[in-house]
Amino acid sequence: MLDDVMTALGTVLPRLAAVTGTPGVAVAVATSDELRTAATGFADLAAGTPMTAETVAPAGSLTKPVTGLAFMQLVEAGEAGLDTPVDQVLPVGLRGPDPAPVTTAMLAAHQGGYYSDIVTAVAPTTPAEPILDYVRRRHEAGRAVEYGGVLPLVTAPGPYSYSSFGVGVLGGVVEHLAGEPYGARVHREVFTATGMRDTTIDDGTRAAGGATGYLAFGDWCLPSPPLRTSAYPGVGMHTSAADFARLLQSLLRTARGDRGLVGPDSLAAMVEPRAPRPSPHGVRSFSGLTLELADPDLGEDWWWGHTAAFPWGFWWEARVWPHRDLAAVAVGNRWDMARFHNPASRSAPGLAVEWAGRWAVSGAPAKLPDMDGRPRWTGPRPTAESSRWMGVLIGERTHGLLGVAEPLPVARMTDGARSLGDPDPGGWDPEAFARGVEQARAVAPDPAALEVLGRELGPAAALWMLECGASSAEVTMPVGFYARAPRG
Repeated sequence: MLDDVMTALGTVLPRLAAVTGTPGVAVAVATSDELRTAATGFADLAAGTPMTAETVAPAGSLTKPVTGLAFMQLVEAGEAGLDTPVDQVLPVGLRGPDPAPVTTAMLAAHQGGYYSDIVTAVAPTTPAEPILDYVRRRHEAGRAVEYGGVLPLVTAPGPYSYSSFGVGVLGGVVEHLAGEPYGARVHREVFTATGMRDTTIDDGTRAAGGATGYLAFGDWCLPSPPLRTSAYPGVGMHTSAADFARLLQSLLRTARGDRGLVGPDSLAAMVEPRAPRPSPHGVRSFSGLTLELADPDLGEDWWWGHTAAFPWGFWWEARVWPHRDLAAVAVGNRWDMARFHNPASRSAPGLAVEWAGRWAVSGAPAKLPDMDGRPRWTGPRPTAESSRWMGVLIGERTHGLLGVAEPLPVARMTDGARSLGDPDPGGWDPEAFARGVEQARAVAPDPAALEVLGRELGPAAALWMLECGASSAEVTMPVGFYARAPRG
């Protein structure tokens, strides 16, 4: 079965990368007994480094199922239950003097009453903070990280509210019950146990190297600013498509009845629908325990897994179809800056995984067209004006939304900028880009001031955003969602 699927993917991946403007794409497809990979494009454009299925990249929210598995191992050992109040399995007072009642399962299903769902990014030189110290500090501050903490950290538990911080608290539970650092625990009990040779948790132990992420404006790509996360049980893993497929392959075996990282009953508990969630996939979707689930009414087509991203340069898609004995995971090193969210139906990783799952059932197309060799032009050439607009948008999202205080390494970013569609950079203006970044940093993290800055860019910038692929004539600053709109 996989021979035909992988042959088709090998043919279509270059076109898929070209039409989505993605520098590099890697995909791994597995059954219980077989694992195959394919890749195309570049892990780094400036160096010409090819993307492979073994290329390591920040995996964002693919870390969450790892935290869920580590917690379920402790449940099986009798250290906690799914209905255990979380404050009974954390150090006394960690969540403040009068925390709302929340169970461990509520944390794992994003029902724990936390707003924050961004990575809590810091400069990579910032010393790693122990996860329990981080959780305590954030509760003491009591505010979300976005835009200087204009929203509270906590709200009423119960309704679905996606939160990397909430899974970080669950990682604190793992660390507290295990009596050892979270990273060491999951490295031994999850990564080593499934043969994930190149996977680490970014608590300060990750080796240098791996893929470069790109902030993309049409086909103009700038290297992502280097960031590390304090919330590493929620978004801190670095892995490859091949390595994460090894984890999914282990879960496939568990789904058919074999004991792996956890037993079949524990996996069944993780994939039980617990709360409806907004779905980018066009079907009803639910939250399980650190997993995203499609509608069980899909029957044989039902899947579970996770979409993942790491700002501002990487998107992942991972799915398991247990009734098909099939899993697929893909990564692309592009973040489409004209759309804040990069839906699976528009991203190279999402489409690669979707098609792999479809072709495994229907059969791969008998013929797929070959590349004709022409460059794909997917956006406007840069100008001095749009170079500044790029800087403003990157500065707003990094210094405003993520709250990064340190200056960005602008020279390193501009030196690595490349066009996918035209070797001539045309009117690219690194100095104008740097001015735009500094304009945003000067008023960040104030959301009102950043909104004013965005409006001042005017209709020319809005038209440029449309030319870069935006779905509406707006400069895509997510202030309204993260600074004012209630989530739940």
